[in-house]
Amino acid sequence: MTIDEAIEIKLRWRKDNYPPALPDEMNADMLSIEALEAVKRLRGMFGFQADAKLPGETENAKTKTLGYQA
Repeated sequence: MTIDEAIEIKLRWRKDNYPPALPDEMNADMLSIEALEAVKRLRGMFGFQADAKLPGETENAKTKTLGYQA
């Protein structure tokens, strides 16, 4: 799964509001989205650890990760 896919899935999950999240869960979810976007920005600006991937991150979209498919 790419960072863009993860952000898209998390935003869609929030939009669909299923299951309804608790306030702390909503805050944690927004923090994780912001963190993914920050990693993406840093990589784009400085090539920040461009070869290092986050756990579960792939270079190609629509790649199976941990048995799940986006």
